[in-house]
Amino acid sequence: MAVLYRKYRPQTFSQVVGQKFIIQTLKSQVVSGSLAHAYLFTGSRGVGKTSVARILAKAVNCTTKKDTKALSTDPGDACGICDICKHIEQGSFLDLVEIDAASNTGVDNIRDLIDHVKFAPSLGKYKVFIIDEVHMLSKGAFNALLKTLEEPPVHAVFILATTEVNKVPATIISRTQRFDFKALTATELEDHINHILEKEILALPAEIVLLIAQNAQGSGRDALSLLDKVLTLGENASIEECLHLLGITDLALCEKMLQLIAGSKTSEIPEFFTALVERGVDFSAFNRDFLEYLRKALVLKVTGKQETGVFDEVHAGYLLKTVTALTVSDLILITRLFLKSFKELSGSPSPEIPLLLAALEAGYRRSPIQVPSVTETVVTPRPLTVAESEPIAEGLESRIQKNDQAGILVPKADLVTESAMVEDQNFGASTTGEIAISSFHQELATNTSFEEVEKNWLKIIEKIKHINSPLAQMVRTSPLEAVSNGRVVIKVKFQFHKQNIENVKNATIICQAIEDVCGKKLGILAVVVKGEAETKIEPTEALADALKIFGGEVIQ
Repeated sequence: MAVLYRKYRPQTFSQVVGQKFIIQTLKSQVVSGSLAHAYLFTGSRGVGKTSVARILAKAVNCTTKKDTKALSTDPGDACGICDICKHIEQGSFLDLVEIDAASNTGVDNIRDLIDHVKFAPSLGKYKVFIIDEVHMLSKGAFNALLKTLEEPPVHAVFILATTEVNKVPATIISRTQRFDFKALTATELEDHINHILEKEILALPAEIVLLIAQNAQGSGRDALSLLDKVLTLGENASIEECLHLLGITDLALCEKMLQLIAGSKTSEIPEFFTALVERGVDFSAFNRDFLEYLRKALVLKVTGKQETGVFDEVHAGYLLKTVTALTVSDLILITRLFLKSFKELSGSPSPEIPLLLAALEAGYRRSPIQVPSVTETVVTPRPLTVAESEPIAEGLESRIQKNDQAGILVPKADLVTESAMVEDQNFGASTTGEIAISSFHQELATNTSFEEVEKNWLKIIEKIKHINSPLAQMVRTSPLEAVSNGRVVIKVKFQFHKQNIENVKNATIICQAIEDVCGKKLGILAVVVKGEAETKIEPTEALADALKIFGGEVIQ
């Protein structure tokens, strides 16, 4: 069987799929004889630019009268049966010159063309020059073409076709009559495929025809190429076989992914990706198809309406249910994350990693992390166990260094504060000063007295000094205020001191030192004290002279 897109390439205007207004305009020009000397056909691949250019070449040279209603063809259309029409279909018509600008980009190629324009047509009324992918011409070639394009001989018609009109100089565009070919809709492609199947006396399930139409990306040629591949499986091919053959992501996978993200089921996402790897999924295609699924979800969320002909009732119901649980901001965020992962795919050592990271980040950002607003800030340290033969200070230091190298402040299983989760996962600014106490694994020693901590305070500071000397100095200059409800309260002068002391890592060091010295689990609370009168230090006589000479003052 011949390749379908070549076998069913349109030969008359009436056979062109879509492009209704372009076809109507060209047919009117042919009937009236008011042809332009140069045309510019723009649009994506497979929408009929070159086919319409050839049909126009046939129509302007067809020897059959165009305005008679007795013909089977429409007025302005080529008859398809005269000698000229047959020669053009066979590619042997001397007055139709086709040039591939991608392989003929130089000035010399265009000069040869210009020399050829001067000669009158040998058989037809017009000599038609079709330059495909015209944007590939060099700057010199465009300049050489410019004058001829503006004032060609009366017998010459230029048709320029391009998929990238932005690369065509404005001076060229201004000398042509421009027609923008639109991408074909899924419905148009579906009707076209069914028409061809009918002619081939074949049948395919409606869902497979719809699948092909939706994944042709608006290209008639791509739709027929996909149809060719599907037909190799036979008329009884299943939807799963077609998906695998065409490299198309199963819609159920996109649905599952969005449901996991919408439900913040981050613990299930790695297992989902493991299943994708075992299934042999092309992650580039999966990312592309998931982005398209997100686009449809976003359209549904914003407009409240689903695109016509996109999903059947079952899948449309799944999408509506999932989208209800998401906000527009959620969908925009998820889409941006997967756009980023699509760009990172080429540079990733493993193709699933960028998608996995995007899915996890999207799922965690969806997590409704509620941080109770309290007036106190208490951090309960996680227990740090060390070997008996290992010094406590060295053991604590090594554990902290290991956590730093791993990029983890506190393991998730041992988290005791909501803000620690926020800061550790980097999902927003830390909520220092609004951290709630929680006791997942331990209770604070609420019966501890102030005197018990006060008599050991210098030992505690010394223990901290072995681990973090600047932190020890900060604690040393922060007076011990009270011990209440298992919390050691210290006074600080500035908010940034409070934030530093209550930082998860620093708080862990302080509380572990308190436990090592006092043998009790206590939390740490820093209170900012403002406006408190400071003790005036009276300098000695020698010190007073030095202050007078250097213009200084005693601060401590």
